[in-house]
Amino acid sequence: MSQNGKSYESVIAFFDHVYRQYERYWWRRENRYSTDPADHAESLITSHLLHALKSRKPGRALDVGAGEGTDAIRLALLGYEVDAIEGSSIGAEKTECFARQVGVRLNVINMDVNDFLPSEVYDVVVCNGILHYINDQADVIQRLQDATAPHGINAVSLWTPRTPVPECHQVVETYIDTSTEREDWTATRLYKSWRKIGIWEEKNKRETGHPGFGPHSHSFLKFIAEWQG
Repeated sequence: MSQNGKSYESVIAFFDHVYRQYERYWWRRENRYSTDPADHAESLITSHLLHALKSRKPGRALDVGAGEGTDAIRLALLGYEVDAIEGSSIGAEKTECFARQVGVRLNVINMDVNDFLPSEVYDVVVCNGILHYINDQADVIQRLQDATAPHGINAVSLWTPRTPVPECHQVVETYIDTSTEREDWTATRLYKSWRKIGIWEEKNKRETGHPGFGPHSHSFLKFIAEWQG
């Protein structure tokens, strides 16, 4: 049982449901797997990560909360050996299926991220949109940092308290920092000593990335940081 207990089980059940309901829940545009940063201008974390990786030799990558595998597949297309962690069994199955369609290989691991203890070190760690479902964010972030190779990078995206959690998203438990100061947010503090390749706040951004909800918006903290170890 994960440290989030039944609240995280409900998150997994929710995503099992929506991943069954829609052929593609995330990244519905045709150019979803493009490795050209210019094709992802609507996604700061994606476009800037792809730009940062241009000058790096491919190695090992970890995608935590892989969803339907889009980020993981892009990394594989760049030549990375990718471990993709996804709690939803349906999401994990779709990740494997979509990877086969594109012609890349992923190591897809279907398990609760709270229980994941990395046994490898990675040159790239992507954590794009799962932390707001995690009660103990500091614990998960610390484990991801511990699994990062020297001069490896982490790409992280999560909700911030700049915008209240929309009512439509309150069907499952979410966890967001309560501090009004960015310097006090858990992710900001834990990455304070890392070199920031880029850091952005998106405030009250209209959500267009997935179907099934009415109009709503979120505020995000997004950053790419390099461990100087």
